[in-house]
Amino acid sequence: MIDYQDRQVTVRTGNDEPAFLFLGDSYYPGWKAYLDGRETKLYRADYLFRAVAVPPGEHTVEFRYQPDSLTLGIGISAVAAGSVILAFLGSWIVARKRRTY
Repeated sequence: MIDYQDRQVTVRTGNDEPAFLFLGDSYYPGWKAYLDGRETKLYRADYLFRAVAVPPGEHTVEFRYQPDSLTLGIGISAVAAGSVILAFLGSWIVARKRRTY
């Protein structure tokens, strides 16, 4: 175990044969797995836990909590903030033009 945080777990493995890395934490949608930096399939193990297929050799496996809803929420918030800024700038430009006449 290299690092264990709420939203990310990093594990270094070394095995002679193909194996599954079993993590005894709860499986929940939004968790993604990465093998040596590339996204890989995350399996549901024993209905409740997480597992990743690991080929022979030394590897780094990362589990990251990256729910699609978070990405969607950030995108919607960015668009809303941009719209507010554009509306403010538009009204400021119109008010400025009216003052010059």
